[in-house]
Amino acid sequence: MPKRTTHAYSSEDAAPDGPDSELYVYYCKHCGSHVLITDTQLQKMPRRKTDKAYALDKTKHLARLNVLEAGKQLLKRGEGKVERQFRMNCAGCGLFVCYRPEEDLNTASYIYVADGALSSVAAETNPQDAPVPPCISELDGGLVQVAIEVEDRAQRSAVTRVNADDVRVTVTAPAARGEANNELLEYMGKVLGLRLTQMTLQRGWNNKSKLLVVEDLSVREVYEKLLAAVQP
Repeated sequence: MPKRTTHAYSSEDAAPDGPDSELYVYYCKHCGSHVLITDTQLQKMPRRKTDKAYALDKTKHLARLNVLEAGKQLLKRGEGKVERQFRMNCAGCGLFVCYRPEEDLNTASYIYVADGALSSVAAETNPQDAPVPPCISELDGGLVQVAIEVEDRAQRSAVTRVNADDVRVTVTAPAARGEANNELLEYMGKVLGLRLTQMTLQRGWNNKSKLLVVEDLSVREVYEKLLAAVQP
């Protein structure tokens, strides 16, 4: 289970200027959970060129976070360059919302807020407005890839979770002889409204993980269809 953490960052320079200073509360755009309290507006923060993330300078501004630690990600940035991101997910729904470049939260000078992850309106939870999680991505040629974690020998076929890392799907068939894979493809065809010829199932990084590649749908359409099918 990821560690749930509430962090308060401040410095003497970052403290609000007196009792009348305005604080801004930002919520997860997907589930509406409180994520960040700061003394500056999100749209006034500088943005990174690489991913359009908002850069919150903790040496200048207050930053109180209610997040889940999500571990380290390594990203390729140009030829021979690797960027380390220590990611933080929404404590309510588990979707990726922000990251920092250093492992130690206390010494990290910046918090980077993912583009489109937060809203100043708590009630903004319409899936049509929510950012598509990174487990659903666009490939060359207009194809869409979905990272799936499969649980076999379950009581039913169902989508039970959509979070930042994967879509969890249960199937009743055992993994042996490809039975679970066949049931997974048939079930996902029903969920997404696709024929078997419009989908390809590939192996993931372990026995339970699969990569589903689909045709003729956008990442947004795939995301909304999966959300609509969730049965916790």
